[in-house]
Amino acid sequence: MNHARQFFWQALQRLRLTKPRKHRFQEAIDLYLERWKKFPGVRQAPVKRGGVGVVIMPWLQTAVPLYSLECARQLAASGVPVTLIWDPTNLFNCAPSAWEIAQLERVLDAARSEFEVVSIPAVAEDHSGASAFFVELLTENAVQKQRGEDGVAELLTQNPALERDMKTHVAKVRGLLRQRQFDWLYLPGGVWAVSGVYANVAAEMGLSISTYDSGPGSLFISHDGAAAHFCDIAKVVNEVLVETANDPAERQRMSAAAQRKISIRMRGDDDYRLQPVASSASVRHEWDIVVPLNLRWDSAALCRHRLFASVGDWLSQLLAWVEKHPTARMAIRQHPCEKLVNFRGTDDFSKLLEKFPGLGDRAIYISAQDEVNTYDLMAGAKVILPFTSRVGIEAAILGKPVILGTRCYYGSCGFTSNPETASEYFSNLADALAGRLSVSEEARERARVAYYLAECCLELKTSFTPAPPDYPHWVHEPPQKIWSEPANEDLLKAFISREPLVRVRHRRLAAAAAVPAPAN
Repeated sequence: MNHARQFFWQALQRLRLTKPRKHRFQEAIDLYLERWKKFPGVRQAPVKRGGVGVVIMPWLQTAVPLYSLECARQLAASGVPVTLIWDPTNLFNCAPSAWEIAQLERVLDAARSEFEVVSIPAVAEDHSGASAFFVELLTENAVQKQRGEDGVAELLTQNPALERDMKTHVAKVRGLLRQRQFDWLYLPGGVWAVSGVYANVAAEMGLSISTYDSGPGSLFISHDGAAAHFCDIAKVVNEVLVETANDPAERQRMSAAAQRKISIRMRGDDDYRLQPVASSASVRHEWDIVVPLNLRWDSAALCRHRLFASVGDWLSQLLAWVEKHPTARMAIRQHPCEKLVNFRGTDDFSKLLEKFPGLGDRAIYISAQDEVNTYDLMAGAKVILPFTSRVGIEAAILGKPVILGTRCYYGSCGFTSNPETASEYFSNLADALAGRLSVSEEARERARVAYYLAECCLELKTSFTPAPPDYPHWVHEPPQKIWSEPANEDLLKAFISREPLVRVRHRRLAAAAAVPAPAN
């Protein structure tokens, strides 16, 4: 709306000559209540124990809780016992608005006609667990809030309620899960705020979960971990490798698909246009060690530490090691998405180089704005040190040794070095620089299969997501139409069978490839 029209519209509203527009979230709620009336379900019998607990929680005034509820209705229609868990707890500002909560309670009042709804504020606390995850979960949520590691300690010191409230909520969630003995939980995220508490308490208790993450036209789900951590990949990689050991045609199909995807990313022609320039064989970089960073405050990089306390600690120890080894040269590459203002973090890891004057020009920090292609950096490298970036898989495909110090989703796929201590990490690094750490053809084959699964099977392309462009479309559609679409059939199958979605999708692609092309 241009300024003149906006002024005119506001003037009409002030004079009460037109009705004020509804808030977008209230409109989303009203649409869902209309859907509830238009497509009524069947009342479920109360579930004493077992079944699935579907967590309904506020999520930044988006359709996420409505999407969770729609999945709950389909699970119930498919014969799965469902209990709704209503959790309006405000941790790390995930539910700051009483108005948003009141709007969602309108939906929950309607949902009680079909489901039992358990309200988490009424649950008794259980402080019996070890909560070994707590410090990391608290700290990483502070990182997310700060959009980086800088200022995290000060934030937690100045706001003791953040720790107190999370501890209380851990006890509440544990009390609920011990009492109800669900077979599994379904929830969004799995790291941020309340969702992270459910995911970690469930893991501590050995309770299975399914989590989801989404964007417009795109959905990711994972069993037994946060959706953004891609926890199902390693298991499926190893299963697919066994299944296709004597099927060279299928191996070739997967390898070709992987190569197509990596070529697109190297050119910078992928959906996100991450690389500022296309890769070129004529460009030569002479950095022995390449460190491709993640977006630090993104869920994919949260709660993934293993050998080092933080990214700052990891980089500092790396720089100190390079300073002591006068022939080593290292390039740290900021994640290319940080060239976009909306994604930019608050950390400036380039300043770490100033603390190591002995490095001279043997270390460089390449910012997201620099006209450098990450794949050109890797071409001249002797070793790649990712955090959890997919670049690590690509590096192995290209024959570069990869060393991991994190809990990374491809760490057990058989093509990376996974040292047990920081000392062993640097020992592996020395081996790589000396040419003693190589990548076998078998390891490269494993990397190609992992990359095919990650690029072709992990993401579900569907308009059935809670994202703003998708929700206004499907909220009017009959459930039968939504769930009869092949992508959503796969989603439901993954829920009910507890089989990883990435495996379900692979099976569909493999079956389609096996069908002979029609004769002309």
